[in-house]
Amino acid sequence: MNKHRFFRILALLTAVTMIWGCAAPPATAPATQPPQETQAPPPATPLEAWGAEVKTSLGGTEIKVAVASHPSIEAFKKMTPDFEALTGIKVVWDEMEEGALADKLLLESSSGTTSYDALMNCPEFTPALADLGYLENLDPYLKDPAKTPVWFDYEDIMAAYRDMLSYGGQHLAIPFAGETVFLFYNKEIFEKHGLKVPTTMDELLETARQIQEKEPGMAGISMRTRLGWEFTYMWSVFIFPFGGMIVDPKTNTAMLKSPGTLKSLEFFNSLAAYGPTGITSYSFPEAWDAFMQGKAGMMVEASAAAPEVENPEKSLVAGKVGYAPMPAGPEGAYSGVWGWGFSMTSQSAKKDAAWAFITYMTGKATQQTYIANGGVVSRSSELQDPQKQAQYPYYQAILETLKQAAALQEKGLGVVLPTPLWSMISEVMGTEGSRALTGEIDAKTAVESMQKQVEDILSQ
Repeated sequence: MNKHRFFRILALLTAVTMIWGCAAPPATAPATQPPQETQAPPPATPLEAWGAEVKTSLGGTEIKVAVASHPSIEAFKKMTPDFEALTGIKVVWDEMEEGALADKLLLESSSGTTSYDALMNCPEFTPALADLGYLENLDPYLKDPAKTPVWFDYEDIMAAYRDMLSYGGQHLAIPFAGETVFLFYNKEIFEKHGLKVPTTMDELLETARQIQEKEPGMAGISMRTRLGWEFTYMWSVFIFPFGGMIVDPKTNTAMLKSPGTLKSLEFFNSLAAYGPTGITSYSFPEAWDAFMQGKAGMMVEASAAAPEVENPEKSLVAGKVGYAPMPAGPEGAYSGVWGWGFSMTSQSAKKDAAWAFITYMTGKATQQTYIANGGVVSRSSELQDPQKQAQYPYYQAILETLKQAAALQEKGLGVVLPTPLWSMISEVMGTEGSRALTGEIDAKTAVESMQKQVEDILSQ
């Protein structure tokens, strides 16, 4: 071989070798990876499983709910987006003032028509609405496990609250905001002036006087005393401790001019004299606000006020308030049971959707969300929980005041009469009592006028 040719071949082989050396090495097969285990989604909670079933059958339904302004309604409105997402049911809230709600419901029930599927109901409304056939009997729903899941736990609602919304042997509403009435007091003011928590009506009156005397610019007590049923609501708590009565349940006889009833009205109006300027026009918002803004040292009010009182975004006295059961009068210590619940209208074409709404909003499974949003407690499991009692100082006062209400019920008496005539009776009491409070007439004339008018009502 020609040496020149040899060197050319050698150079060519060298170049080819260099090219192969610079090329990427052949790809190696990736190591075999063990198969990844796919994690199963966590099992649905009972609430989620219920929601899925409801969405399948009722998703897309729209319901309309009539309500009055109330802390619990604000809590429910905050819960509504989650309910709608869970069930696919759309909720339309129609909110109004309490008096307007009463007028609207009575008008609808009298006309035999309804624009609502569910409504906010109370013991004062129930008898009249039931007698007009406006309310759906909820017993078939409560007894049907296909409609009422285990997590709803109706029996966990305080018995006194369940009973207050029953009529004619039927459960006509599910309680969500049970109320008693007790004493709220500003602990800072009491400590500052060395005041003791009053345990008798005489002590209550004297404490109100001392607060007004010792704390410039502060009223002794705040209460609702507005003309009409608001006056009756508050005055009725004072009637029985003085031995008074509204109507004798055994004889159905008006007892408004009895000595005890007269004495209770005189005391109530004397106590209101230590209230803020303008107290004669106070409904519950004004009564609450006066105490929450530090304008009154005490307040006798519904337990429903407590979450608002303890809300630092709304109340200047949050964290500074003590709670006590109603002071005793000459004839004992008594309070009453009131509150609100959800009913269904008998003519609604969307009863299953309305019941799903009521179940979700008032059920035990959603209770903690409801309370965290400012809802008023009505369940035994919550009120009896020692940790919750430490967190919410008014729970113990509710339990003690429920005992006072039970003592009254044992006598066959109550602050709300279970009759469709109650709205008329309470209006008469509140009108004449308010006239006495403002000085238009004296207390004796007021109860005599009440007696005559209520006798006429009872004779209907």
